[in-house]
Amino acid sequence: MKKVGVIGGSGFIESDVISLLLLHNFNIKVSTIDISIKENYEHLMELDHSENLYVCEIDTQQKSAISNFTKDCDLVIFMNPSDIKF
Repeated sequence: MKKVGVIGGSGFIESDVISLLLLHNFNIKVSTIDISIKENYEHLMELDHSENLYVCEIDTQQKSAISNFTKDCDLVIFMNPSDIKF
């Protein structure tokens, strides 16, 4: 099963993209800035096939964090690239 990394994937439109990918049997890894703030991503856990969804905390301001997040992904989607500043 292919793995897709989604950076900035907790908004309304992003949820639709994640839902579509889950329905097509992808494993999804979603980034969040603070994993302790569950209301930012808990709605994703209610999607069909959410057993293939993983939430990871990363600091999108650090290039090494993004590199580590994406290294095992077959595809990476930046839903809000303006959040990334180096």
